[in-house]
Amino acid sequence: MFFASCRANVGHVFNLSAFAMIFFVIRDVKAGEQLFYSYCGLEKSASERKAELAPYGITQCICAACVNATPETDAFRKTFRARVQEYSRQSSIWPRLPKFPVEILDDLLRFQRAAVEEGLETDNKYWLVFLPTLMTAYQMAGRNNGPEATLVIQEMARWADFLKSKQAMESSQ
Repeated sequence: MFFASCRANVGHVFNLSAFAMIFFVIRDVKAGEQLFYSYCGLEKSASERKAELAPYGITQCICAACVNATPETDAFRKTFRARVQEYSRQSSIWPRLPKFPVEILDDLLRFQRAAVEEGLETDNKYWLVFLPTLMTAYQMAGRNNGPEATLVIQEMARWADFLKSKQAMESSQ
């Protein structure tokens, strides 16, 4: 059974030839863990998500993202995609710097932790734009062979596999 959550672990595609909705996990799911689908855009504040859920008869969302929402987490969600794009834009000048400031990598790692805490690591901008930018920062800092960088590479590979599987499901229509 699927329940609504602003921190979904399930996505979907519609297969026209089978006239069926195909659901798939978008993050690791432990045995016995409940499956959640989001009715809302990830980039919205808690009050905007609440308004978006109202037509479905959901007057109060009890997911962690809504229950624990603060003005800071709302602001983070609303600026998430723009900040990812800005980090990516900035990464183009990093090779021209005489010395890469390690503070940039620290800032990216704080941003990554906040994104994961908010459940935004399933957003396309996170894994298509942010993770490669983070990997570039690791390389520029000379830390691309460390365990943290290896985890980023593994996450990028996992999302690439996911994207291939999703595209295969969509093209089988």
